[in-house]
Amino acid sequence: MAVPGRRAVVGGPVLVLLVTAVVGFLLVSQFQSDERLTQRLEAESEEDLARILANLSAEADSLREEIGTLRVQLADLEASSRSEESAGRAAQEQLDALKVLAGTVPVTGPGVVVDITDPDRTVTYDSLIDVVQELRDAGAEAIAVNGRRVGVASAFAEDRSGGVMLDGAPLTAPYTVSAIGQPATLEGGLKIPGGALDTLGALKGVRVEVERSPKLDLPALTRAPSLRVARPVGSGS
Repeated sequence: MAVPGRRAVVGGPVLVLLVTAVVGFLLVSQFQSDERLTQRLEAESEEDLARILANLSAEADSLREEIGTLRVQLADLEASSRSEESAGRAAQEQLDALKVLAGTVPVTGPGVVVDITDPDRTVTYDSLIDVVQELRDAGAEAIAVNGRRVGVASAFAEDRSGGVMLDGAPLTAPYTVSAIGQPATLEGGLKIPGGALDTLGALKGVRVEVERSPKLDLPALTRAPSLRVARPVGSGS
């Protein structure tokens, strides 16, 4: 056990000596290099020294000018990158908003739920259209009836038995109209005197309740709308 201890003690001074030797060598080399450069400059004439100094000054000026140019180019690239990122974010936000309005994506958010009880089947499709239209006028961003999303091209209709259809699918009472938007604004828009709710409330057996909700989840359209005639400008025929 004594031998390793002695090795450890002896190794410390040896390592210090090695480091000292290396540092000394580097210092001597640097000193010799500086000394040779000094001797070389002392051997030059005043004209040569002036020429060397002028060349060094010109090179320094050129480097400073190049650095300034590169800094300007870097600033331009950073500004252009920020502008492109900002434009990209704006375009993406607009696209997301259009998808919500078109009903092609599911959405979530606060809003109101309108429950319409109709045991005698006196509610017609045009009454539901009035409710949907008033919600849109009040700022609803997304609407669904009985869990079916209402898109920009959606249509209410009457089936052969006098029932209500939405985009070709039958709707059965009770009807639940869900709308995402500012709850207070949506509720206020529905409760305008003489509006759709007053019209529904006047029907036999119909009872209407409006409830605010902190979170509603509405699905996307069952079938996305297809355009057969309209084309974006510049897309060709």
